[in-house]
Amino acid sequence: MSEFEAERRMPAPAEHVYAAAADAARLNEWMPEPVAVPPAGRRDQLRLEWDGGWLQVRPGAAGTSHATLHLSVPAGPRRDDVPARIRESLDRLAVLSGSPG
Repeated sequence: MSEFEAERRMPAPAEHVYAAAADAARLNEWMPEPVAVPPAGRRDQLRLEWDGGWLQVRPGAAGTSHATLHLSVPAGPRRDDVPARIRESLDRLAVLSGSPG
C-alpha cells in the first residue's frame, strides 16, 4: 500500500468547502474515484473519511481554507497517476465549493 497526499488552498471558508465536499449527491463530482458508500463525516472537525482515504479542511486567513486529500493506494499500474488525480480532485472541489481556484 502506498500513501499519497496533497494540499490546496481554497479561496472559500473552511465550512463552505466542507459542506460542498460532504454533499452525498455530489461526491463523485470531485472524488478521485467513484464511491459506493458515502464517507463518514466529522463536521465538528471538518473531516471526511472513507475506505482508502480522507479529506481534512482547515481554516485559512481572510475567508480562505486549506484542503488536504490523502489516499492509500494498493500496488498496481494505476499508482503512477495518483498524485495528478489528487490535485485534479482538489481543483474540482475548489470549483464545486464556489471558489474558482
